[in-house]
Amino acid sequence: MGTKKEMSSKMEDVKKGASEKKEDISNQINEIKEGASEKKEDIEENVDKVKKEVEEKKEKLEKDSKKEGMTPAEKILNDLVKKFQQGTGQINEAITDYTTEPETSKKPKMALKPLVDVLETNDTITLIADISGVKKDDIDIGISKNSVEITTMYKEEPELEDAKFTQKERSYGKTHRTIPLSTEIKVKEAKAKYKACTLTITLPKKVKDIIKVKIED
Repeated sequence: MGTKKEMSSKMEDVKKGASEKKEDISNQINEIKEGASEKKEDIEENVDKVKKEVEEKKEKLEKDSKKEGMTPAEKILNDLVKKFQQGTGQINEAITDYTTEPETSKKPKMALKPLVDVLETNDTITLIADISGVKKDDIDIGISKNSVEITTMYKEEPELEDAKFTQKERSYGKTHRTIPLSTEIKVKEAKAKYKACTLTITLPKKVKDIIKVKIED
């Protein structure tokens, strides 16, 4: 009888222990779920915060670029080039694809190359370039059947006695830009217009001659 009671008591202890462990496991699972839920909320909150910041920066960029008469992409590129221009000579050498040196000077007078949009229809290719601070006579356009070259001569640097630049953002000297074309154009029918600091070049596409061949019997 004593043995049965001991076995019964041990079984009760085992059941009690198993129940307590089950409860502990359940509590741990609940804690993990709560922790995961809190982390999920934190992640969602951070994602919303990042999205809001991105939207605010995007709106500001669109507003500023529109104010300056540029697309957002042009605004970013223009700002980067201006920052580079204020840096060291090594940085200036690294951005020669966007700026140029006048042929008559050993020291670089940074002249910003014009930003150009290229639009294409079935019949024409149109180039729109932002060129400010010059007159129509300061712009030269060279057109071949596969490319357009835009050369701009900006004013020389101002000569002030005992003065040096502490900030330099305007363009000086000569700049040159070559824009490749996707298809051949009718060079003699090209037209250009310069108004409100915007150069527009209209290029009619060259239509390939198609010869019809008669099918013999």
